[in-house]
Amino acid sequence: MNSRSANGKREIDYASLFVVALFAMMLIGIMALSAMGGSLFDSITENRSGNMTRRGALSYTATKIQASDETGSLQVEHTENGDVLMILDPSGRKQYQTRIWLEDGYLMESIISDQEEAISSEPEKIAKAKMFRVTLEENIATIETEDGVRRIYLHAKGVSS
Repeated sequence: MNSRSANGKREIDYASLFVVALFAMMLIGIMALSAMGGSLFDSITENRSGNMTRRGALSYTATKIQASDETGSLQVEHTENGDVLMILDPSGRKQYQTRIWLEDGYLMESIISDQEEAISSEPEKIAKAKMFRVTLEENIATIETEDGVRRIYLHAKGVSS
């Protein structure tokens, strides 16, 4: 960048200085674009994950209802804290009951045994949810969460609510 002139004084090579400055500006621009792209990717991923979780609560409950449709063992208990979906699972000598309800902003599930010697499961968080309603009318189960409503035709008889 610096060179000596004929009289011994240093002269600045402005062309080289311009190239270094241009390189620094390009490097700063690339770093800024990379940072913006990273934050955009994080935002898109977070929104996508949130949408999948919300849809998960509705889909999970619908799948549980469809899987238990053969036995006709669905019940809904309407409590002051909200609806509790109970899926009875008669399996010979032991009987289990799966309960799904909304608690503290989460859809919860637990499996409870009717047998005294059997161990029941601790409630597990299924997905974040703000609202959970279940109704069973005739052969139609209706599930409602903040993500939407799903109606399922039940083939089995003996639905109670």
